Amino acid sequence: MIAEKITVTEEELNALRDAVKEYQTEKRYGHTLAVEREAGALGEIYLPGDVNRLRAAALLHDITKIYDTEKQLKILAEFGIMIRTEDSASPKLLHARTGELVASRDFPHLVDKDIAGAVRWHTTGRAGMSIFEMLIYLADYIEDTRTFEDCVTLRSFFYKGIEGAESEEERLSVLRRAMILSFDMTVKCLIEEGALVDRDTIEARNWFILNEVIN
Repeated sequence: MIAEKITVTEEELNALRDAVKEYQTEKRYGHTLAVEREAGALGEIYLPGDVNRLRAAALLHDITKIYDTEKQLKILAEFGIMIRTEDSASPKLLHARTGELVASRDFPHLVDKDIAGAVRWHTTGRAGMSIFEMLIYLADYIEDTRTFEDCVTLRSFFYKGIEGAESEEERLSVLRRAMILSFDMTVKCLIEEGALVDRDTIEARNWFILNEVIN
């Protein structure tokens, strides 16, 4: 059973950082460390009391990313998870599901409900995302080694917005608008590729737009 909320120490983070290296290629591990740094920076802005938990989620977010589709499906079957028809057509998204499962199994002392949710939703997003989940999603998108045009654009958009945000509500608005922009860019890219757009991403985009209008 996953804990509601845990405490993560620096010593545990150091051990986790070494442990996840065994699950990744050198390039993927470099990205993971960059996401950890970014998650820590974002945490200082939005959730200063949860920085270490955010860093743990970042270290775990791509734990099954290098697995091929066959292994991803095998893990899901082992856990009794049924996949949707569209999931088979978008195998790159499977690692978010298997990552949550493997992280919870292999590092149960370092996974609580927030961390599990952040790993699960770091790729597609979802309607009703928590701030914790948003920060891991965003950290994955804008970490400083990312050089793709959309990543650079979103990173610039977010940090320019934060520079002028003086209140908590203004900072939350910047975060929500950054999430919307990320979904817009993702959907546009998928359409240009002729690929499926995951329903969770569509629902997330619509939820954030409504949330930003209301607020």
